[in-house]
Amino acid sequence: MSEGHQRAMQLFIQRPGKFMDEFSREFEEEFMKLMRTRYCRTRVLANSVYNNVVCDRHHIHMNSTIWVTLSEFVQYLGATNKCKIEHTPKGWYVEYIDHEELKKKEEEAKRRKIEKSQEDARMEQIQAMVEEAKRKGAFKKPEYTEMQREEGQTITVSLSKPQKQPEERKVNALQQLQEQLKQERLSKSGSQQEKRKLSAMEAIVLEAERRRQKDAAFERSPFSENNGASARDRGDRSEREETDEGTTTSEPRPPPHKYANADWWLQPGLIVKVMHKTLGDGKYYKQKGLVKSVDGRHSAVLELLEGGAILKLDQDYLETVIPPIGGRLAVVLGEWRGHQGRLEGLDVDSYSVQVTLDSGPLFKQGKHKGGQGVLVKGLPYEHVCKLDKQK
Repeated sequence: MSEGHQRAMQLFIQRPGKFMDEFSREFEEEFMKLMRTRYCRTRVLANSVYNNVVCDRHHIHMNSTIWVTLSEFVQYLGATNKCKIEHTPKGWYVEYIDHEELKKKEEEAKRRKIEKSQEDARMEQIQAMVEEAKRKGAFKKPEYTEMQREEGQTITVSLSKPQKQPEERKVNALQQLQEQLKQERLSKSGSQQEKRKLSAMEAIVLEAERRRQKDAAFERSPFSENNGASARDRGDRSEREETDEGTTTSEPRPPPHKYANADWWLQPGLIVKVMHKTLGDGKYYKQKGLVKSVDGRHSAVLELLEGGAILKLDQDYLETVIPPIGGRLAVVLGEWRGHQGRLEGLDVDSYSVQVTLDSGPLFKQGKHKGGQGVLVKGLPYEHVCKLDKQK
């Protein structure tokens, strides 16, 4: 026995566990490398894989590992969920488990589940419109009755195509709705006509058209139709200030705002409530979040206060939050849009709030003097929203 071999044996005797663990790890790595590359998608005898391992002249011998037999090593692979194993009369069969592929499949299934929940929400909305149309009689099911004929009366079958009479032709309900909407768009909005109650489908189509027209009008003309009224308002306020010098008006009037009649209200820094019932299997329903950024005008990216999840939702699935008495808020809709202040009180009968405004366009233009703020009453609940404490 050589001197080097004796020295190696002495080192092994001093720390046998360390060397056996290292040899076992190297043997397992060689075995699993073959399973991952050559036998990735096949079910193979463990003995066949072992024969390929020992073909390498520099391989780790089984007797230098912690496993006494190949069967014991195969059972170890099955217990650690690295391979699927099966014992047969021919021996142990092994099959490699690709954990990365399983993880990708789980992520894909989770993504499809989220998409399905959003699609279900859209289908529920469409189904609700259809049900409402059925209740109003827009859709009628055909009624089938039993044929009645007198005794001895013959039945004739005509193969010629009958001529359709224009007055009896049935009009498609969807085409009729499109024609009505087209005529309404072409007619003047100020014409005095009797207003009829719109169905849910008509209301959604008209609301989308109104949004597009209003956005385009605001982009082309920032102040458009409000200039004349704004000038008259400024003149009236200046006359009142001259006659009653040194005092503030009892009913403050806001400065003109080009988006006073706009319907979008999202802005960064608001605390809002999620009203989507099916998103994430309903776990986000009625949770509060902080608006981090606004995408366009009608959707926002928000961070939930509980859990920190990041969501992107349309404002139709969000709701304003009323702060406690004395809490900070922002006016997000109406003629006082763009102002901030604190909540003074609630009027539950009229669903409105009283706020003291202390910042905004009115104060920037110097129209209000004094540091006490402006008390505004009768603001609807949906016109105000709680502000983040850091704002």
